[in-house]
Amino acid sequence: MRRQPPNILRRHSDCVMMKKTIFQGGKHMEKILDTFLDRVRLDAVTKLKNADMTAKDQQNKVIAAAKEIMKLADLARKNGLLILESMAETTDSDLLRQLILLVVDGTAPDMVVEIGTNFYWTKAPDGADAMAEYMYLRGMLSIQNGDNPRTLDLILASLMPAGLHAEYQAQMEVLHQSEEVEKLFHIHPTFQDSDIWESIRDLEETFSRLPDRCIQRVLREIDNMDLAVCIYVIEQDIRKKILANISTALANAIMEDVALCASVSEKEVAARVTKVLHTVSTLQEAGEIFVPAPENPL
Repeated sequence: MRRQPPNILRRHSDCVMMKKTIFQGGKHMEKILDTFLDRVRLDAVTKLKNADMTAKDQQNKVIAAAKEIMKLADLARKNGLLILESMAETTDSDLLRQLILLVVDGTAPDMVVEIGTNFYWTKAPDGADAMAEYMYLRGMLSIQNGDNPRTLDLILASLMPAGLHAEYQAQMEVLHQSEEVEKLFHIHPTFQDSDIWESIRDLEETFSRLPDRCIQRVLREIDNMDLAVCIYVIEQDIRKKILANISTALANAIMEDVALCASVSEKEVAARVTKVLHTVSTLQEAGEIFVPAPENPL
């Protein structure tokens, strides 16, 4: 009798174990993870250990994969799994694309594991690529299961070399901050007083013409709440221009103040906008900033 190669026997054993799991019911997700996924995890960990993780491109692959999964997890938690379908075409990973579509289509977890692990073994990724692919598989199963993103974040971090933890956390902090800033771009306040809108248009026109160094000089003269109100009322392009000239720490503080602006009275909005415009005029008269003339004056 011809003897089958050990790896084929091993995978056949995996299939038998998984089929038993499917029909046992109950905590089949946990049992699947203990069988099919465990060998993929061990393979990915081994290949990661053998990779040159001092190379920046190898580090970036692992961190980028974790960030991509966390972004999907946050989207799914806030908007439901169906929102992920629009993300399938934005990824460079064929495996992740297939996993997203399987999860969105409501495929049973055991089938997601079987198809995902088949993709993994067929592709046979090496080095950091192997860990990235495992992160995609483990992450999408966690998302499908409705796990808390904080728990998933810890799982992904635990799969990285210790030397990457600080860089990963720093990049995740930047990602969360950019998401918070993005929320500001969808705020569109309304006011009854037409005079307020006229002041806001003056504010937008002024900041649209100010060079970055002059914006930075103006911002040093106004307090956080004045800046928050300005960001709250002006259009998106001007918001982006101002936010590009402040530090991450200040942006966090401003975003906390912007959340309070919806309850600010029209009278206070008008007063704070006028105050900022007055600050610009004072600095211009003192020769500390220069406000270029409009490109197409009427």
